Order: sequence, then structure tokens, then C-alpha cells
Amino acid sequence: MISALFIFLIFAAGCAAIRFLRGPSQADRIIVFDLLTAILIAGAVLIAIVLDDIHVMSLVIVLSILSFVGTSVLAFYLEKNRRKP
Repeated sequence: MISALFIFLIFAAGCAAIRFLRGPSQADRIIVFDLLTAILIAGAVLIAIVLDDIHVMSLVIVLSILSFVGTSVLAFYLEKNRRKP
């Protein structure tokens, strides 16, 4: 069961990576960046479940914070550049 979830996450990351490379706009790439970090967080949660280790969850918290900050900064950068004439 868990291995099927890992395979699904790898497939989703591959599809997202293709979209990241082919994305016609910067907004598409920012959305895919957020998706890839969510996939990374889900993978860390699955690893915590498999290893039955609560300490891995601290990694999940740090990844979540970094994902939020990173996506916010990229969206701010995109909006700042869009307003320039």
C-alpha cells in the first residue's frame, strides 16, 4: 500500500516537472513549484509513517514553512515585475 503511494508521488512529481519545464509563463512555474513542495512534504510524511519515527515530522514542519515563504516570495516577485511598464 505504501509503495503504491510512493509510486503515485513519483509519477505526480514527474508530471509536475514536465509542466515546470514546458510552462509558458512564470505563474505556471510558481504554481508547479508549490505543487512540487507539497509532493515533497507528502513524501516526508510517508517516510515518517514507514519508519514510525516522530522526529521526521519536524522536517515536515520546516518544509511547510519554507514552501509557504518560497511561494509567497516568488508570487511577490512576479507581481512586482508585472506592474513595471
